Amino acid sequence: MKEGAHPAEKPVYFDDPAVQALYQMVLILGEELAATREQLHALIALCEEGKLPSAQALEAFVPDAHFDLERADWVARLLEPLEQIAGEKKRR
Repeated sequence: MKEGAHPAEKPVYFDDPAVQALYQMVLILGEELAATREQLHALIALCEEGKLPSAQALEAFVPDAHFDLERADWVARLLEPLEQIAGEKKRR
């Protein structure tokens, strides 16, 4: 970590620290999976275009609108349980 940089406070959604830690782990795994999905999408697209997949080509790849819609749907499904819990807490 760079000097002077401080990690942001993570929001607390659960009173039980074990459940909170578990949810944080799921979010981190979700971030990693999202990055992997995007790289796989780029790799497939490059191969279909007949281009040599390289680290540079993968990094420069810009996903199309269809992938953006798929990603938004996937993120919504990942976060749906948290949104339901947050909605229930607001109604109380």
